[in-house]
Amino acid sequence: MRLLLNRKNIRYKLLSLLFVAFILSSCGTGRKATRGKNEATSIRNAVINYSMQYLHKPYQAGGKGPYAFDCSGFTAYVFKKFGYKLGASSEEQDRQAATIQRREDLQVGDLVFFEGQNRNGKVGHVGIVTNITSKREFNFIHASTNNGVIISSSSEPYYDSRYLRGGRILKETAKQRASISTQAPKNSQTKRPTGKAIETDSATIIIHSRPPSPTEATAPQSHNKKEAKFQKKSLAVLTRQTAVPPPEEES
Repeated sequence: MRLLLNRKNIRYKLLSLLFVAFILSSCGTGRKATRGKNEATSIRNAVINYSMQYLHKPYQAGGKGPYAFDCSGFTAYVFKKFGYKLGASSEEQDRQAATIQRREDLQVGDLVFFEGQNRNGKVGHVGIVTNITSKREFNFIHASTNNGVIISSSSEPYYDSRYLRGGRILKETAKQRASISTQAPKNSQTKRPTGKAIETDSATIIIHSRPPSPTEATAPQSHNKKEAKFQKKSLAVLTRQTAVPPPEEES
């Protein structure tokens, strides 16, 4: 009888320990999720607080700050403060950002894109969401042509009729941020000479092969071995260059 009671007590204690362990592990996971969410909210608020410092700065075509802005120059200037490199135009920034189709999915700190005055379905204006006012409405800060840097509402007829979509730039991890900050605009990619590239810590060494000239291609094969060896050696040109970011396009 005592043996049965002891077994029951041991079984009860084991189950109690397992239950306590499960509760503790669940609490730890909850704390991590809450901390990650709070950190994401914190950086979004920091972006908005920083952007507010430039309220009422004048509009200037091609203006990249800090004393005057155009729409894409303003968003690029704000996000640069937090380590994100955005394209020079609103169209480039639209291509860089993760697309948000539904208005109800927008968050503070997201980019919002609008048609321009031509109403041709193409991105012509960009701003940053400052707060969500209802399920489908929001306020955003942007550099407007007539009033400079101001805060507007998506419910205003002009912007409501021209709204296209949102775009998410802010990420929760440094790795995701680095992938965006180093992403080159698609239109700025240029063809480079063909050759082997060797990555090093300090630079990129590229070996280019010079194509033969017409005289070399048609030269008779009567040269001695020493000359042929010298010509073959002269075809390889070794150059050393450091990585340079692609030039930014004008708005």
